Amino acid sequence: MNRRTDILSVLGWFLLLSALLVSCILSLCFYQPFYSYEYRKNETAAETGMNAQGMMESTETILDYLQGRRDDVIVEENVYGSVREVFSEKERLHMIDVRDLYRKSLCGMYVLYGLGIIFLMIGLYRSHGHYSIRNMEYGALLVLGIVLVVLVLSLTDFDTFWYQLHTIIFPDNMYWLLDPNVSIMINLFPGTFFFDLVIRIILLYLVFLGIIHWLIKESAC
Repeated sequence: MNRRTDILSVLGWFLLLSALLVSCILSLCFYQPFYSYEYRKNETAAETGMNAQGMMESTETILDYLQGRRDDVIVEENVYGSVREVFSEKERLHMIDVRDLYRKSLCGMYVLYGLGIIFLMIGLYRSHGHYSIRNMEYGALLVLGIVLVVLVLSLTDFDTFWYQLHTIIFPDNMYWLLDPNVSIMINLFPGTFFFDLVIRIILLYLVFLGIIHWLIKESAC
C-alpha cells in the first residue's frame, strides 16, 4: 500500500477505536450492577441516609432521564427517616447539562463509527482488498496515548483531574460543584465512585482492543 492509503487506514482505525472507547464509557455508565456494587463498597447508605432500594430507585431515575425515558429527575425517597425529594434544584439543573453531554456523546460515537468505516473502506478499495495489521496497531496506539494520559492523571491526582475535566466539559456554569454536606447526588457519586468507573472503562476498553487485535491478526494469517 502507498503512504496515502496507509494514512487513510490508520485514520479509519483511529476513528473506529475512538468510537469503541466512547461505547465502553456509555455502556459502563448505564450498567446498574456497577452502581449497586459501589454503593455497598463505599457504604453509601450511611452517607445519604437512604436504603439500598431508595438509592437504586434514585439511580434509575437519573439513568432513565439521561436516556430520554422520563422528563425529569424528580423522585421522592425516605431520607434519614422522612420522605422528601432526593435531588435539589441545582442537581436537577446539572442533570440537564449531563443529558446534553450524553446526547452529544452518543451522536459523536455514531459519527466516529461512520467515518471510521468510510475511511477503512476507501483504504481497502485503494489497496485492492489488502490491509496491514500495522495500520490497526498505529491507530490503536493513538487512542492508547489518550487513554494513558487519562490513566496517569487519574492515578496521580484524581480529584484535580476530575475537577479540571468538569471545568472543560461544563464551562458555562458551576451546577456540577455540589456540597457533600447537603447534596445527596454527590454522596451517591463521590470521587471514589468515578475513579473506579474510569479504571473499569479503561480495563474494558483494553480487553475489547485485545480481542479485536487478535481477530485481525488471525484473519491476516
